[in-house]
Amino acid sequence: MKLLFEDAHLLIVDKPAGLMMHPSWLDKHETDFAQARAEAHAGQKLHTLHRLDRPTSGILLFGKHPEVARRMMTSFQRHEIDKYYLCIARGWTPEKGRIDKALKEEVDAKGDRRIKADKPAQEAITRFVRLGTTVIPIPVGPYDSARYSLVLARPITGRLHQIRKHFRKTYHHLIGDTRYGDGRHNAMVAAHFGWQQLALRCVATDLVHPMTGEPLRLRAGLTPAWQQLCEQWGWQTQAEQIAALSSDFLHAQLHAPLEDADNNDSADNNDSADNAATADTIDSSEPPVSDACRHNNGAV
Repeated sequence: MKLLFEDAHLLIVDKPAGLMMHPSWLDKHETDFAQARAEAHAGQKLHTLHRLDRPTSGILLFGKHPEVARRMMTSFQRHEIDKYYLCIARGWTPEKGRIDKALKEEVDAKGDRRIKADKPAQEAITRFVRLGTTVIPIPVGPYDSARYSLVLARPITGRLHQIRKHFRKTYHHLIGDTRYGDGRHNAMVAAHFGWQQLALRCVATDLVHPMTGEPLRLRAGLTPAWQQLCEQWGWQTQAEQIAALSSDFLHAQLHAPLEDADNNDSADNNDSADNAATADTIDSSEPPVSDACRHNNGAV
């Protein structure tokens, strides 16, 4: 794992896709874990401050003592820590949007055994901004081409699998998502572009250091696999600037009221039946958008 930040209180790393956080009954034979790697580097036991799903890559925070863990938990509960995820979704998403859809924990063979089937749905909110679009001239399902969006998402709440579930609910499934995604698109991207992971990566985290009060602006950039796919799909400009995401840009795009955004036309994700579902789950102040070009390479 790549080390992003370390001091006497925090250890922050870039977790690769496919690496589990810690031992779990989900894979009893796995012996390699993010927390074990981090503790080997630090030479001490660490506190897990939050989690990333096994297939998700990017910024991961650990605490070195109980007091920093306590303060960080308070900051998370107060929504004082902003995390930003880069993802690739099927179809053309709106330019900006807010998905406000309560989520219920799902009980299945792969789920957490502690999940209660009768637990009510919890509030879940995700803001997003589209960075680029592309058309891949390869048939998928009944269509002779496939459309995709490069999206930056900010989960305001922190529900289990929130971003993955929210984009599924808007029919813009994330590429490489074997649980909530679209198998036809996953298979095409794997076969033609060698993409073998979930297209969800925590690329930026902004917080105030819990012990010193200093601002921390963490950036993870892109892995070689992400870089390659972005280049293949015409997103070179965005790829070059992801590592240098400014807090000003993030706040302007993912914190400012959506009422200030321009109105857009209807979305197009290659499935007219999907459009109605998308409109139902995206904030009405930001209607879906239509693209007229093959690639949208606007700067981040």
